Amino acid sequence: MVKQKAGSPSRLMLINADEPEEVRVALVEKGKLEEFYIETAAQGQTRGNIYKGIVCDIVPSLQAVFVDYGATKRGFLQIDEIHPEYFLSPAKGKPLVERVLKPGQEILVQVIKEETLHKGAALTTYLALPGRYLVLTPGQKNVGISRKITDEKDRKRLKEIINSFSLLPGVGVIVRTAAAGKTKLELARDLRYLLRLWETIKKKAQSVPAPALIYQEVDLLLRAIRDYFSADVREIWVDNEEAYRKVKEFMRLVSPRHGRVVKRYKQALPIFTHFGLDDQIAQIYQDVVSLPSGGEIVIQTTEALTAIDVNSASTQEKNLEQTSFKTNLEAAEESARQIRLRDIAGLIVIDFIQMRDKKHLLKIEKQLREALKKDRARVDCTKMSKFGLIEISRQRLHPSLIAITTCPCPLCEGRGFIMSTEVRALETLRRIKMEIALTHPEQITCKLPLDVANYLLNKKRRILTELERHFKIKLLLVAEPSLKPYEVRCETSAKDFTGEKACPKEGFT
Repeated sequence: MVKQKAGSPSRLMLINADEPEEVRVALVEKGKLEEFYIETAAQGQTRGNIYKGIVCDIVPSLQAVFVDYGATKRGFLQIDEIHPEYFLSPAKGKPLVERVLKPGQEILVQVIKEETLHKGAALTTYLALPGRYLVLTPGQKNVGISRKITDEKDRKRLKEIINSFSLLPGVGVIVRTAAAGKTKLELARDLRYLLRLWETIKKKAQSVPAPALIYQEVDLLLRAIRDYFSADVREIWVDNEEAYRKVKEFMRLVSPRHGRVVKRYKQALPIFTHFGLDDQIAQIYQDVVSLPSGGEIVIQTTEALTAIDVNSASTQEKNLEQTSFKTNLEAAEESARQIRLRDIAGLIVIDFIQMRDKKHLLKIEKQLREALKKDRARVDCTKMSKFGLIEISRQRLHPSLIAITTCPCPLCEGRGFIMSTEVRALETLRRIKMEIALTHPEQITCKLPLDVANYLLNKKRRILTELERHFKIKLLLVAEPSLKPYEVRCETSAKDFTGEKACPKEGFT
């Protein structure tokens, strides 16, 4: 592993695209992984795509509709996300979805939240077309400035520039953070590109039948430059020739003066290994993350929330307050970083080590808020409770890294644990007894996982023998090492009402 050399640029963008099935992008600051994005061929992003869809079902109780836009699951569209231009008749007051839309109506929608295993995508008709410095918002007349541009003079200057442009009727603009300090010429170039794109989308929407894809969001390679590149990124390293040319060309279009920062990585050592990122990336998938002082944070995600527990390495009473404070400071910084890297969304609760000093409590809150400012998502953070808890609400920007790159374990079926051999063996024994009582078979043949079969044949041999003798049946237990822990395959050979053998049949599994 090769670390960054002293004197090398403090902020780098690394693009790993040497395999066609996967693209990975890392933003590194002083050798530390700060942002990490991945896109696979099997899990291509649909967020930001624009479709021409058909209203299928109207659900008054939810004040929403389901839209067929060509995906496997119908998209979910709430009344608040429906532009009035689609209303069948003007609505007075708050509109009712059953009165303003009808089944079969065609509608232009954009994906704002990806489809999941259990839910369809969340949709909106308020479209947003992002560029390098601006976001075009057809159907909304407002001009907005990113809240992360804090310089009031620059905010005023940017607003004056946008107001001086000739915008299409009913089209608004949001100025992105990357526009800070940019010239009128740079903003005008970006706006012209977005207006041409919008005209293309409108023409295509009028000519194709629904459901249909109208506009596809650019891939991760180009999104990395458009959304994540900033002036403080001194070098962009790309390890694939085709990807390098693609990035170089896109950079020439969106920010010509920064074209020289794009460099081709040609060494034999994998790019992320060369920059010392392998261990940091592997840590993203672990529940326990170590802290410099010896403490750790433990990250556990449930259906409702994500819990982050802070543990100290020291249990000595002497200087306990100072040790807790030091560990909590490190945990605040690392928790914000892990939330960002893993793209953990929704409700997050951090359980800090309890402290008595109120000054320490305030410093921990300040440290966490400062660390969360690096996040591109909208984040809301509470004060620390008397029990040492801080609650965070975070917007989801992308499918989480775990969702993109993992699948449920075939052994534990996603639960994270399996029942003990004893419990599974006793459950199998109960099921054998139930089958005997219900079907009165002549023979039961069970194929079992190796550990379950061994347990029954060694620990429950007497019970099995008594079942055979009492019910005059034959029990065959066969160990199958290839079976998963919960798999049990049984066949019964039953007697018919005359007492003669009937054909074997599949039993319980």
